[in-house]
Amino acid sequence: MSMRTVYQMIDKVATSKAPILITGETGTGKELCAEAIYKESQQADKPFIICNCAAIAESLRESHLFGHVKGAFTGAVNEQTGLVSKAKGGTLFLDEIGDIPLLTQATLLRFMQTKTFSKVGSHKIEQLDVRFICATNRNLLTEIKAGLFREDLYYRICTIDLKLPALRERGQDILLLAQFFLHKFVKEEQKYFRGFNAEAEKKLLSYEWPGNVRQLQNIIYNVVVLNQGEVVTAEMLNVIPNDSSNSLNNQENSLSSRVLTSDNVIRPFREIEEQVIRQAIDYCEGNVTRAAKLLEIGKTTIFNKLKQYNQSSDK
Repeated sequence: MSMRTVYQMIDKVATSKAPILITGETGTGKELCAEAIYKESQQADKPFIICNCAAIAESLRESHLFGHVKGAFTGAVNEQTGLVSKAKGGTLFLDEIGDIPLLTQATLLRFMQTKTFSKVGSHKIEQLDVRFICATNRNLLTEIKAGLFREDLYYRICTIDLKLPALRERGQDILLLAQFFLHKFVKEEQKYFRGFNAEAEKKLLSYEWPGNVRQLQNIIYNVVVLNQGEVVTAEMLNVIPNDSSNSLNNQENSLSSRVLTSDNVIRPFREIEEQVIRQAIDYCEGNVTRAAKLLEIGKTTIFNKLKQYNQSSDK
């Protein structure tokens, strides 16, 4: 899906109350997209509440979403209002929804179906209306096959599927975004840059941008802070690696070479395998699809391996 198509989709879906699922690699601007939809929606004068599902401890996610009463669990010294209640009449943006545990997924599904919920530790039924926009960098259909995501919840949140293209797929949009960030940071830092020379533009267009828009923004900020002048040159963009494809392979080779422990004892293959897979996922900022591609294994294989590792650690 091109960015032009994305903009057209935002215009079409903004006034609807249908749940929207925004997908795309980490750093492609899913939160900005959700905010743009909200601002054009009929709920623009109502709350816009953001929940980063990956940043909340698993044991507290249901409480964070729906609230809890005093004494509901150890540490619940006061009653707490959940994000669902705070978003009443407005929009609740669930970022990284793929990180919600299965039990909380069931509670969320029930709320989306009935518009009713109870705080953790309470039997009181509350009712309210909220519009849901969800986002994930994961392939939820693959997660469903791996038993990590509920199929019924997927079809509930995915009435409209809005896929954001990776930055490397946006062509000349890269230069437009780079210019936008340049103007923004020049103003903030009181510098004098006006644009990029031809070699700098060539370097921006030839890089794969594994960190997408977020990485581009950080690099332009770096250039503005550390340099002076009117035109950004290719030399100023030396923070961009010359070959982005080799960095993960070098990490994998380094990890795989550490077969021996400090006592010259052979490490179990499972330990080495897990370390490589987790390092790859961390390198790809949680994007399992990209990690699988770079490791040249299937995404399902990674999900199955992660389940095995987690089950072993629970024993």
